[in-house]
Amino acid sequence: MYVNILTFKINEKNGISSNELSMLEDNIMTKPKGLDRLHIFKDKKTENKFYLIEYWSSKDLRDQMEGSSGYPFLSKIHQSSVANNYKKIECDVVI
Repeated sequence: MYVNILTFKINEKNGISSNELSMLEDNIMTKPKGLDRLHIFKDKKTENKFYLIEYWSSKDLRDQMEGSSGYPFLSKIHQSSVANNYKKIECDVVI
């Protein structure tokens, strides 16, 4: 299993809006192919900083989602994280 961890901020200028985050949470039932589950955590020390943790079947399926327009709110978090050079961690689950 491939795990993708992104940091992002909620604000209109340098990240997604709180409305977009709410819409992502509302539409969480329709997940892209290969996405097993995701979690969003709020940083306790830094205001407006969040972590998106995604569990994917493979990195290729994650890349396909980023290239499609079918999941705009999830894609916007990915794009915002890359555009603002926020921290990104990619790893495999070892049990």
